Amino acid sequence: MGETTDNKTADSLKQKLSEHIDAAKTKLDAMKKDLMGMHEEDMQALQEHREEIRQRLDEQKERASKMKADIANWNKEKVAHTQEAIGSWRKQREIDKLLNRAERAEDYAVDMVTAAAYDFDEAEQAILEAVVARVDANQAATSA
Repeated sequence: MGETTDNKTADSLKQKLSEHIDAAKTKLDAMKKDLMGMHEEDMQALQEHREEIRQRLDEQKERASKMKADIANWNKEKVAHTQEAIGSWRKQREIDKLLNRAERAEDYAVDMVTAAAYDFDEAEQAILEAVVARVDANQAATSA
């Protein structure tokens, strides 16, 4: 019974991580496609897309901040969870501590993937700003 529950929990974690990674990959593929098809006359669409990303980043800011705090807390907990402590929990059958540690580790993994997706959004915004700056510079150079 315990092994079945472990497999279901592990499968659930894998599924959750896979969904986050797939979403990030989809965003990356869409951005590649957008950049490849972009022309100088697409500046209005580029500006609108940049604004959408900025709004999304603003909405995510509080959640991302909380997530970064959770990540930092887990990193502190990992230091406290020495191999000796974990071994002691196993020997003394302190299942609650072991389960809590496992859940925190899973939350950490999901938070790290989600944080990477947020970082990707920021990178996407930086790329779009770089494209706008380059187009502005090119337009100024050709009109001079």
